[in-house]
Amino acid sequence: MKRLAGFAIFLAIPGLMLGTALTGPLALNGHGTQQVAVGFCTGSATVQCIDFDWVGTASGTPQVVQTGTVDGTGTFGLFDITNGFSAANGGTSTMVNVHDLRSDLQPTGPPNSSNLANFMTFNLDAWTVILTQVQPGVDGVGQCGSGLAAGSQLCTPPGSAFNEQNSCPVGVTSASQCTVTISLSLAGTANDGSGHISSMVGVFQTTFAGTIFQIINNDIANGLDVVTSDSGTFNFTPTSGVPEPATLSLIGAGLIGLGLARWSRRRL
Repeated sequence: MKRLAGFAIFLAIPGLMLGTALTGPLALNGHGTQQVAVGFCTGSATVQCIDFDWVGTASGTPQVVQTGTVDGTGTFGLFDITNGFSAANGGTSTMVNVHDLRSDLQPTGPPNSSNLANFMTFNLDAWTVILTQVQPGVDGVGQCGSGLAAGSQLCTPPGSAFNEQNSCPVGVTSASQCTVTISLSLAGTANDGSGHISSMVGVFQTTFAGTIFQIINNDIANGLDVVTSDSGTFNFTPTSGVPEPATLSLIGAGLIGLGLARWSRRRL
């Protein structure tokens, strides 16, 4: 009978392991008037930062930092969830905190080259994302030094994670007629708070109006930090080895049945 009691407790475990691995698309947009600063970290000529919660003043086109510290030392930017991700996963979160990034601590590289716990946390659910990779840019350096031109130009600066694309009209005569889209691809693992694991891949993206990536890259190379707003799209795919509650119930029922059979044989 003691064994049966143990099996009964095991059967109750599914009630303690509610939840499933996070799944589906997550759409984010910078909260309110929040801006992001990108460039060399304040006080460094070699380490670059993405400061998701930068505060200060900026001017010019593209906007560059005039006052305020650009760092990646543990602060978070706040992003609104703009799709039904939370409800689809049984949660209630409306916002996500995103950790700043530093090129010396989260370098561009192969899978598992970064390890940043709590890269993302959700405001009303115990969901967390570990950053495992800042993916290298894929646009190449071939057009990075090209002059102003109509149509599309692509650039990934040497060793950079950024994919940059100019879009200029036919007959363009000035960078002010163009727009630049810049994206950053990331990968990680997500935990729903109950041990269910998902893989995460996604992109942060921003658009600059009235400029080209040649100007932006030159500003950063000269020690200036550019300022923008951004959004993100991420996709979660379950990879968890933790059985679902229904599976655990079947296992528990099977073990109890086996225990009953053995107990009956012993009494005969």
